[in-house]
Order: sequence, then C-alpha cells, then structure tokens
Amino acid sequence: MPREFPIGLTPPDWLVRNLRAQQAPVNRAAVARAAVAMSLPLAVGLAAGRPAYGALAAMGALSGVIGDTADAYRLRILNIAVPQLLGAVGVTLGSLAFGHGWIAVAVLTGIALVSGMISTIGAVSSVSGLLLLLNAVVGAGLPMPGDWWLAPLLMTGGGLLVLVLALLSWPLRSGVPERTAVAGAYRAVADLLDACGSDTETYDTARHAATQALNQSYDVILARRSRYHSRSRDLTRLLAQLNAVIPVIEAAPAAHLSGTPL
Repeated sequence: MPREFPIGLTPPDWLVRNLRAQQAPVNRAAVARAAVAMSLPLAVGLAAGRPAYGALAAMGALSGVIGDTADAYRLRILNIAVPQLLGAVGVTLGSLAFGHGWIAVAVLTGIALVSGMISTIGAVSSVSGLLLLLNAVVGAGLPMPGDWWLAPLLMTGGGLLVLVLALLSWPLRSGVPERTAVAGAYRAVADLLDACGSDTETYDTARHAATQALNQSYDVILARRSRYHSRSRDLTRLLAQLNAVIPVIEAAPAAHLSGTPL
C-alpha cells in the first residue's frame, strides 16, 4: 500500500512527476559505440604493453560517451568536442599541480570556481565544466605517465574516437534526427488528444510528454537552422510543421474540460 501523506506534507505534482522512474527505449547504437570506444583503447594499450596509456584514452572515451546526448549530428560535434577540450585543460593543470601540496589545493579550488561558473551557461557548458573539474582532480591526485602533454593528448584522442564513431552514419542519415523529432512531436500530440476527456493523471502525463517532445523538436530544428547562412527548404518545412501543431495543443485543454473523449 502506498504511504499516505498528511495534506500539508503532500509533495507537489511537478516534483512527483519528475522524480518518478520512467522507462525509456535502449539506444542500441549508443551502447555499441560506448562498448567499442571504451574497450578498444584498453585492448590496444594492453597489447602494446602500455596499459596506463590505454586507460587514459578509455577515460577520454567515457567523457565522450557522457556528452553524446544529442540527436542531430551537428549538435553532437559540439556536445563531444567542446567538453573534451576543457577536459584536456583540466588534466593538464591538475598534472602540473601534482605533488605540490597546498598549491594543488589552491589550483583545484580555483578550477572548481571556474567550473561552477561555466556550468551555468548551458547544457554543453555544464558537461564541459564537469570534465574540467573531474580531470583536474584526476591529474592532481594520480601521477600521469610520460610528459605533461601526453595525458591530455590520450584523453582527447579517446573522446575523438567516440565522435568519429558517432559521425560514421552522418552521410547516410543526414536530416533523419530532425524528421524523427518532428514525427515524435506529432505522435505525442496525438496521444494528448486521445487522453482528452479521461482522468486527470492520464491527461497530465500526456500533456507533459507532448510538451517535452515539442521542446526537443524545436531545439533540434532551430539549433541546426541557426548554422545555415541561407534558408534551407527542408528545415523551413519542418519548422512550419511544428508551428502548425501549436494551435492543436492549445485546443487540448478545452477539449479535456468538455469531458467528452475525442
């Protein structure tokens, strides 16, 4: 039996909805990329008798996997490449401060301050700030093999391996993520209309899913369109399709309040 809270202690609906576990489909392509990108450097390092080198490259690949969260290929370049550059700076500064006592503490404190400020800019900056601080801690806490430039080079190479694997299908799937996002938004809106007139929880869940799908579609379309100096007919058509579904979403609350299923 679920625990009943007193009226004054009942958590708000938005908090319950965001903390509730939700099932998501497994991205098999991303799983395969992560397995190859993190295991290949380790295998090469072990075969060459340099396991430390392989471990550093695998750490860079792990950072690339963490940043590979976008659907559009142009966004993937930013999400993977930019954090790798900040991560390389972090491990370089950390390795230079290794073994210097309170100087290392002061360096990590300053990096943590910069990392926190960077993380407030946006999603890519958030991952970049995280890798900057994390790699600086690793560099300051563990002795890095080879010269000072080798560790950042290996970690950056591991991240670039993830980027290369992610972009292999770009020539064959160019524009597919954008079209898939718009189609997903239309399906979510259809589910919202289907939930009109039903119980409040079902309708609220469908409304939240439709809002998320629409926001994601606009992010993907506008992020790609902003990088075109000239107008793109395909992107203009997709954006017009998203704009056309807005009045349908606005009509959904009235349809739900009528109490009659569509």
